[in-house]
Amino acid sequence: MAGLIASALDSVRGYAGSLAWGPLVNISKSTILSLLGNIQCGQLTVIEQDGTTTVCGNAAGGTRDDPITTLEVKRDAFWLRLALFADMGFAESYMLGEVKCPDLTAFFRIFILNRTYLANGSTFTSTLSTAISGLLRKANTLPNALLNISAHYDISNDMFSAFLSPDLTYSCPIWAPLSSRKPNSAEESLESAQYRKLDRFIDNARIKPTDHVLEIGTGWGSFAIRAVQRTGCRITSLTLSAEQKTLADRRIADAGLTENIEVLLCDYRALPMPTTGPYDKVVSIEMLEAVGREFLITYFECIHKLLRSDGGIAVFQCITMPESRYEAYARSEDFIRKYIFPGGHLPTVTQLVDSIHAGGKGLLVVDNIENIGTHYAKTLRIWKENFLNNFEQRIRPSLIAEHEGMTEADAQLFKRKWEYYFTYCEAGFNTRTLGDVIITVSREGAMELAEDIPL
Repeated sequence: MAGLIASALDSVRGYAGSLAWGPLVNISKSTILSLLGNIQCGQLTVIEQDGTTTVCGNAAGGTRDDPITTLEVKRDAFWLRLALFADMGFAESYMLGEVKCPDLTAFFRIFILNRTYLANGSTFTSTLSTAISGLLRKANTLPNALLNISAHYDISNDMFSAFLSPDLTYSCPIWAPLSSRKPNSAEESLESAQYRKLDRFIDNARIKPTDHVLEIGTGWGSFAIRAVQRTGCRITSLTLSAEQKTLADRRIADAGLTENIEVLLCDYRALPMPTTGPYDKVVSIEMLEAVGREFLITYFECIHKLLRSDGGIAVFQCITMPESRYEAYARSEDFIRKYIFPGGHLPTVTQLVDSIHAGGKGLLVVDNIENIGTHYAKTLRIWKENFLNNFEQRIRPSLIAEHEGMTEADAQLFKRKWEYYFTYCEAGFNTRTLGDVIITVSREGAMELAEDIPL
């Protein structure tokens, strides 16, 4: 039944695109332009198909570096989608080429800065449809988790290689502070910033040559390779993506580290205890977003079971939602969860800490929380630039070759979807609407954390 209702909602959205009844379009257009007229920060110029121009906001009156951009409407279906489905309607219109915007980042910044003046970008129908979709969202059971991870990470290794840095780290790095940059020095590379973040994990976890480390979420092996190269430790790494495992195994072999690193195609809930006993350290980098609200405590129960009880240390990285916006977010559906990360869920910092306490039976101590979210904005911009620059020569041919039945039109829609994804997220971190925290936890009495402190 849930599947039928979800399918019906998608059908309504699809029908909206083909409906071009003049009076309904005019009502929708009038409603949207009236709402956009409330913009106070920045300036948005709307250009209709017949050339009619409406300027919303006033950049000249701004007191900050207010964003300025233009929306060019290509099809009347845009007005109807936006009126019925608000932000989801805008996303779908953009992917379908019904509206164009030369600077999506500026558009999203305008929306974020004017959220209170724009009714939080919602309409009655959009609130209803997203609420129903939220109720129908499936929990991340083991089978669903496998399908959700595959839907994103098994798209194409060649595609990810085309926009990530050579280390293939697909998470937020840590850029060097501007104050530390020497005059006339070259701008730091993304690869260097990624290694700084990976090193933060190695250092926070106090990884030693004798440690057996559990990594939940392999990616393409960048952390495991870096940790072993630096410390000589042994790592067991888990992934649910067959494509990622294939490439990670190859990269590990090329680095000559197969004796130290084992990659398992396994869910964290199904991992048995090693015959040698619990793991000394646990690391998980931006995997918690795939766990789901219903399984956060279960996740940390597994950490509690698998982490050594005497002196164990674990370090996690997770994108977070602000406390004030969480309940509305959790009840609804958004572009990222529908089109990019099905099954995804961004917890709050409080929710993470409470889940650590509950899952760890009070025996996992939170030692440090560091928010590196603002480091993501530049990263996403670089990923988007790489993606767009490499799309025609590298990404599009790989997609068409690897996905039977994909047409040129499908490939162009895919391109616009990912451009929207990168920009949508960039704006969220650029305005500190989203966070990304590194949380270090330990067992009580984990004296390795005091190694550099005079006692």
